[in-house]
Amino acid sequence: MGIFRFFRYKYILSSRRRKYASLAVSIALAHASFGSVKYRSLGNGMADIQLSLDQDQQFRLHFNRLDEAKEYVMKGKWTVSDDNYVLKFGRSKLDVPTLFSSNTGLKKASFIQDKRTVKIPSTRNGVVIWGIFCPKA
Repeated sequence: MGIFRFFRYKYILSSRRRKYASLAVSIALAHASFGSVKYRSLGNGMADIQLSLDQDQQFRLHFNRLDEAKEYVMKGKWTVSDDNYVLKFGRSKLDVPTLFSSNTGLKKASFIQDKRTVKIPSTRNGVVIWGIFCPKA
């Protein structure tokens, strides 16, 4: 029985290494695929919006209101959790929950966790910001 346990132990170790190696490769590929994601509003008379998730886990939300002729740039950090992009805003001149709450009648594209945190499903083709649909570019 002792020799059987030895070979079984060796087999388990080698299979774990393969699993960990494949897990590491899949995490690296997933991180690379999440590299630079951009959402951009289509032409409308209300606002020009661009949300870009950069490879360095930073994001920028460019929000240009056409009626006020003001441009806001909001920054923060993003992570991936359960196929969701989790955006954590830094200081913001605009109210983040108001930006991402939608009354357009579309299926809810983002989930507001608190005053500065928003979850966006990574599987969706776009996100609604300030009532404007911004498709993935």
